[in-house]
Amino acid sequence: MDKDWERLGRLKPEEKVLICMDMTDGCVRICADGIKNQYPGINEEDLLEKLRERLEWAKRNR
Repeated sequence: MDKDWERLGRLKPEEKVLICMDMTDGCVRICADGIKNQYPGINEEDLLEKLRERLEWAKRNR
């Protein structure tokens, strides 16, 4: 674990941002997939609205 932290510490700031963005995209995709499973046949507009609601809820309840 310490070696992983050391390796992360040596990354350039731009590389750290890209990793963070990739992780965020992955989390959003997983959340969207959960909504799709919960609401089969949901249209894109409603999916985005529910996704926004969930992300806002998570932000408020940290």
